[in-house]
Amino acid sequence: MRIARYRTMAGSLLRNLLLIAALVALATPARAESISLEVQSSSVERDKITREMVVTIELSPEAKAAFEDFTQRNVGRSIEIRLGTIVLLKARLMAKISGGVIRASTKFSEEDARKVSAQLTRGTRITLEDHET
Repeated sequence: MRIARYRTMAGSLLRNLLLIAALVALATPARAESISLEVQSSSVERDKITREMVVTIELSPEAKAAFEDFTQRNVGRSIEIRLGTIVLLKARLMAKISGGVIRASTKFSEEDARKVSAQLTRGTRITLEDHET
């Protein structure tokens, strides 16, 4: 009789510990993934439909695969693309992106878009980071 009671208590204690561990795991914020990618080139144009300025960034051959892998891992999540402290783009990834070309439609003026593009020369690094939403 005592053994059965201890087994019941042990089982109850184990369930409670597992529940606590699960709650702690849910309460712990997920760590954002961040990668740095090398730029090959960039250009500026006005979108023919929206008339917004678009900064097009082509990644280096080495960065293209890392970018594709990053976008595949983060489908459904929000990402941010930065050049130093300048946020170039915030978007939700709806699908993996192949090809290593990023088109950042911005609310920049034409002058600001050209300044940003001028900084995105061969060898410059941009940062991509996922964000929980």
